[in-house]
Amino acid sequence: MTREQLDQLRDQYLSATFEEIENRLALDWSELGLEVHRDDLCTEAESLSGGLANVDYRQGMPWAKTMLPEAEEGTLRMLSRRLMEAKLEAIKAELDALTGEPLRAPPRASEASAAPLAGAPLRNPPVSLRLSEVARLYAEERLSRKSWSTRSAVQYTAIHAVIADLLGDPPVAEVTKGAIRQLGLDLAKYPSNATGRFPGLSSSEALAAADLAADVRRLSPNSVNQYQQAARSLFKWAEENDHIQQSPASILRDVQTGRAKDDRKPFDDDDLCKYFAKLGLEKPPFMYWIPRILAYSGCRLGEVAQLEKADIRQEREVWVFDVNDNKPSKRLKNESSKRLVPVHPRLIELGLLAFVEGRSEGFLWPVEMRTAPEDRSSIDRLQKKLAYWMRSAGITDNKKTAAHSFRHTVATRLASTGANEYDISSILGHEHATITTRRYMDHADVTTLLQVVSRLKLPI
Repeated sequence: MTREQLDQLRDQYLSATFEEIENRLALDWSELGLEVHRDDLCTEAESLSGGLANVDYRQGMPWAKTMLPEAEEGTLRMLSRRLMEAKLEAIKAELDALTGEPLRAPPRASEASAAPLAGAPLRNPPVSLRLSEVARLYAEERLSRKSWSTRSAVQYTAIHAVIADLLGDPPVAEVTKGAIRQLGLDLAKYPSNATGRFPGLSSSEALAAADLAADVRRLSPNSVNQYQQAARSLFKWAEENDHIQQSPASILRDVQTGRAKDDRKPFDDDDLCKYFAKLGLEKPPFMYWIPRILAYSGCRLGEVAQLEKADIRQEREVWVFDVNDNKPSKRLKNESSKRLVPVHPRLIELGLLAFVEGRSEGFLWPVEMRTAPEDRSSIDRLQKKLAYWMRSAGITDNKKTAAHSFRHTVATRLASTGANEYDISSILGHEHATITTRRYMDHADVTTLLQVVSRLKLPI
């Protein structure tokens, strides 16, 4: 292909680009929107300039392939450079226009007709799929590859629906960095449990309603980060699958969540007294023992829920909870969760060993306390049941939770007795910073850990 032919294609691209600029300049911009748009233009100009300076024409290759889908690689690279140069000239002209200067198109590279060349038809870019449709395709792929469970699919489908609605569900190729910046701001203000709090409203309507209502809880920082990560993953997938040239969501930055220990609070003695007074009204054995095991072991709720009779055994004459995943139905958070946790003397005093001895082989608790439909957590019913009794007891602090606050209680109280961080981490199943955790805590002697656990004093 001759230089004149390539220049003719460049002129056609430039002409179409200036039509887009004319349409944008006719919009009724807000002050904030205009500032964001200027910033996006500057960012794109810097990227184009850098690519041209480094003879890196990848940014223009998708445009070139749209115009010459059958061309050889060398021809595409030559056209890509001309299109990147044209785009950069157009951006500079638009920035000048936004300062009050007249919009001036650069001179044409060729005086040839703008009609398509024989053998090199100028094709209109393919219609971009809307964001909601891209999200559907993304979810289908994740499910087909078994990268998502059914529960994850339900969760992320809901998150993607919120993201699409807040952005206005545009064609995915039209989502700008400015729109993504606004999405980040909107997510920080988005109401928690929006469907329950504002039934029947779309996500954007719920956001507007929350701004007008008083005392509406917003998404927690962790939830905001989850939504932003979902957006980054979705747009990255769209880029990798040629729905967009570059992901605009890469600019999203996670918000500060604070240190993990500040996310949840431990129970105080008054909380424990009220909580277990309420639990005393429950008749099933699992509602008697599970909270007490949580309180005196620091185990996670899922770990206690899947205990079997054989998991409460002796190791070097010390009674322990053997936290393991030795069956396909048992799941642990990570490798360091596999451990032996000494049974607190108070649990033995309350009759735990006698209770276990009287149980049949297999799991200690009813199946519904450790299983759930695929779209729910396996401990969903158990967690809700404990949460109900905790709130009924008058513990309303949102940073105190029915199960996880027991872990913080164990950690903080053991630390207050002078127990070292190494032993506390071994009991809780945290990955230790200085060693590789091995199965059954080869590095932590259960006799030593029993002495540490026995320091825990609770009004239970």
